[in-house]
Amino acid sequence: MTGNWQEVLLQAVHEEHCEVFFNELLARHTSFRIGGPADALVIVRSRRGLRGVWTIAQKYGVNITVIGRGTNMLISEQGLRGIVVKLQGEFCRIELRDNEIYAGAGVLLDEIADFAESHGFSGAEFLAGIPGTIGGGLMSNAGAYGRSLGDIVQQVEVMDNQGIVALLNREVLRNQYRESLLPAGSWALSVILKLPQGKGRSCQEIRSERRQKHPSEPSAGSFFKNPATVPAGKLIEQCGLKGMILGGAAVSPQHGNFIVNRGGARFVDVYELVQIIKATVEEMTGIELDEEVRILPPTGSAGDRR
Repeated sequence: MTGNWQEVLLQAVHEEHCEVFFNELLARHTSFRIGGPADALVIVRSRRGLRGVWTIAQKYGVNITVIGRGTNMLISEQGLRGIVVKLQGEFCRIELRDNEIYAGAGVLLDEIADFAESHGFSGAEFLAGIPGTIGGGLMSNAGAYGRSLGDIVQQVEVMDNQGIVALLNREVLRNQYRESLLPAGSWALSVILKLPQGKGRSCQEIRSERRQKHPSEPSAGSFFKNPATVPAGKLIEQCGLKGMILGGAAVSPQHGNFIVNRGGARFVDVYELVQIIKATVEEMTGIELDEEVRILPPTGSAGDRR
């Protein structure tokens, strides 16, 4: 890293009505409430602002990590180097366009479920109660109840790590279970969702069901992907790990696939608990669990988001 990129960044974001916070603790911006400082956290409110941040990062060789609402990720106390971006402003716009739903990458998944229901569409209600943004959801093909974003996304506007913006139609998206729909190194800017008219399950009913099943303590949601044969939470419970405590972290006694922050949990508490779970489940069942939550290294990397 050469030159005073922080001063250049501060001037650039001020001109674009964005905000920058230096050495900002990421624990304040993640659902796990775990994470050390970012060199710079930038609240970006426009495409022009994002382009400005990207240009500075390229010029000074600085990493960019886009985190959305900070769900589905675990960040160490060392934090993330470079620039961490949160998309707000125009990226939180949602509207109808030619009987399809347009949503910026910063729109909450839960908000999309409500918007679709209120406009007479069915097929998006599975998003009700899922934390995080649709931009982040695309990085893990978020879903529930046997449905996922890949089933309803018609088109995605992306920016790649060369700064090129493109529209990707669903035919080129990778619709695989809990795998990113996007090419490596791409950030979603907006999406178009195509849904049929009709009435599905009530979003409120689904939220109520999720609240009963899922713990309320800080977490990153379901930690492991479900194997093909049996849900991860059931495997963990069968192995006697439900309720296991390590430091400030615990396997939720309410749901085996949730690791929760009991208060003051550190990165190492969660990380070591994850290793114990994986080793125990593999030893007792022969099944190797794969993390759904993304563990971000201190250096960060362009294209990370959630």
